[in-house]
Amino acid sequence: MAGQVGKGADGRVPEDPIEQAELALDNIRRNLEAAGMGVGDVVKLTWYVVGAIDAQRRREILTAWLGDHRPASTFLYVAGLASPEYKVEIDAVACRA
Repeated sequence: MAGQVGKGADGRVPEDPIEQAELALDNIRRNLEAAGMGVGDVVKLTWYVVGAIDAQRRREILTAWLGDHRPASTFLYVAGLASPEYKVEIDAVACRA
């Protein structure tokens, strides 16, 4: 699926990149569920991050989101995203066997 940003259903975009990452992962989960899939169907995540992000907290939220599942993952620092308020965008590729 196309990149998901850290924007809540209410349109709010938190300043904290970790909070944005949590919202982006929630958005990915909702898209997966709408397609009749789940986190276990994700085969690849690509993270695009602007500026510094707490690596330990990022690993913690990702581990909590993935559970025991371990898809391939790429992490990229970029100069900017679609809007200056966005600090995190996550692409996901999912496949059902």
